[in-house]
Amino acid sequence: MRINIRFAGAGGQGVILASVLLAKGYGLGENYNIAQTQSYGPEARGGACKAEVVVSDEEIDYMKVDTADVFIALNQVGYDKYADEVSKDGLVLINSTLVETDNPDHYRIPATEIAEEMGKPFVINIVTLGALTRLLPKVHAPAIEAEIQKNFAASIAGPNLDAFEKGYAYMSQLLIERKETQPAMRLVKKSA
Repeated sequence: MRINIRFAGAGGQGVILASVLLAKGYGLGENYNIAQTQSYGPEARGGACKAEVVVSDEEIDYMKVDTADVFIALNQVGYDKYADEVSKDGLVLINSTLVETDNPDHYRIPATEIAEEMGKPFVINIVTLGALTRLLPKVHAPAIEAEIQKNFAASIAGPNLDAFEKGYAYMSQLLIERKETQPAMRLVKKSA
């Protein structure tokens, strides 16, 4: 089993941090191999940014994601650039505040809107991570929450935990409305 996950957005949206937290918390106790990589433009903020996580029950000899099984787009530019590089049965999660698409199969969360309602616009990545945690198999919410507590100063861990919970709860409700208990995502054996 190998899952190729790609996050895309703009510098300053926390794309890399979300991928690192996912990589640290994915499948805790499941004996998976995890690789995380990142790529970003020379701009500190606003430039294109992507981060990838590969999860496998075998040794990972190729850490790049050519075709994503899971794709998370935090902005329109990231969506437009990588939407065509998702597997046929892939799972796509978009920040619907900033990304427009007609595809009814995509999962949507208004992450920017939720973060702004919280008065914390910097937590859109963590809102999205909460939603993603609800969608993916073998990701345990308590493991991600523990990583949030470890990686943030106490003064900002609380708002980030709240953001994570809001994203998780939003996606749980969306799955109920879609009459899904877990998204159908085909995890296939892949060779490098």
